Amino acid sequence: MLLNQSLNANQKVHSIDTDELLGLLKDNPNMQIIDVRARGDILLEGGYIKANKVTNIPRGELEFLIADSVKKDEKFVVHCSRGNRSFLAAKTLLNMGYKNVLHYKDSYQGWLKKGLAISSLDKALNSMLYSGIKKVAKGVYASIGATQPSTYENSGHNNNLGFVIGDDSVLVWNASSSYLLAKALHVEIKKITDKPIKYVVLENSQGHAMLGSNYWAEQGVKIISQEIAKEEIINEGEDIFERQKKSSRDKFLGTVIKVPDETFKDKMTIDLGNRKVELLYFGHAHEYSDIVLWLPKEKIVFAGDIAFNQRMAPILEKTDTLSWLAAWDKFAKLKAKIVIPGHGDVTDMPTTTKVTKGYIIHLRAQIQELLDKDGELKDAYYVDQSPFEHLDTFKELAKHNAGRLFEQMEFE
Repeated sequence: MLLNQSLNANQKVHSIDTDELLGLLKDNPNMQIIDVRARGDILLEGGYIKANKVTNIPRGELEFLIADSVKKDEKFVVHCSRGNRSFLAAKTLLNMGYKNVLHYKDSYQGWLKKGLAISSLDKALNSMLYSGIKKVAKGVYASIGATQPSTYENSGHNNNLGFVIGDDSVLVWNASSSYLLAKALHVEIKKITDKPIKYVVLENSQGHAMLGSNYWAEQGVKIISQEIAKEEIINEGEDIFERQKKSSRDKFLGTVIKVPDETFKDKMTIDLGNRKVELLYFGHAHEYSDIVLWLPKEKIVFAGDIAFNQRMAPILEKTDTLSWLAAWDKFAKLKAKIVIPGHGDVTDMPTTTKVTKGYIIHLRAQIQELLDKDGELKDAYYVDQSPFEHLDTFKELAKHNAGRLFEQMEFE
């Protein structure tokens, strides 16, 4: 009886191999892939399949969460480590009415054997940094954070850190999200240069920008921010501290709030020795206090949260999309050749313009059309954001962004 049931299941479940999956992704890069491994397994096995839309739903939670990720008539793929759990998952989904589910029988281990690209919960396994130091240009380096939200696995390194080396001194971009993460960045900097670090610049008042400040202060480094950021740290720092502490746990040891030593309003120029950098404030954007670090000679910009790449930009309670677009126009006049965004890998202006400005304009148009039709907040969650569904954090942010923007635009 059990053998017959197994044979029937094999007949019903449509299994594909690695070559077939690659063909499907070539035709539809945004095909949804559901990884049913436990989160701990993903960490132990080194990561997950790199594709536009990969969602982790552990096998034990699949029946409860699948509806949040795929529609009943949508074609999608499920996999696990070696294909066993995902076969049973596919059978379950078929019984639930998901008729277009495909079982990737080679699964993650088969993907690895082909030498195909993976993403990791932690790329720099020998450091608290999510990823190692990346050389952007001569004397300009970045450590690219995870595009996912802050987690224990990524040590709260889910934004971009960096540093610039002059003839006399070094400037660090972002203090990081904790004392220990700042220390880990310092270890990597010392492998590249023995010049003294004199400045740490905070892109805004968010936790992953400023919570590591006390480590740098212990090293005698001056902490600099835009003047609004300092006020926000004074007024909101403890709440930010407590939120980060919950996810970082023991990795948060040594962290205390440190208020910036020096602030500026619109512009500040720092000479690192034969290399001048400019700190520029273009106005309220993603946050009230977002700034950029501009290297005018090289036309390189650390853009902070004015610019995103690879992941969806969040619309927060503090975000003003009209003001963000106005700040973007000033930012674009820099005509940067290389952009280190606030989140996502190093890129160029055309790419980040599509991901950031393009998304804001698109979503505003969708919400405005809904408002013109006297639509309600509940309708806003379902406006079309499909041109951006390939971005990381789409699942976490798309509906939230639409609802938040609807509430804001009602009163513009």
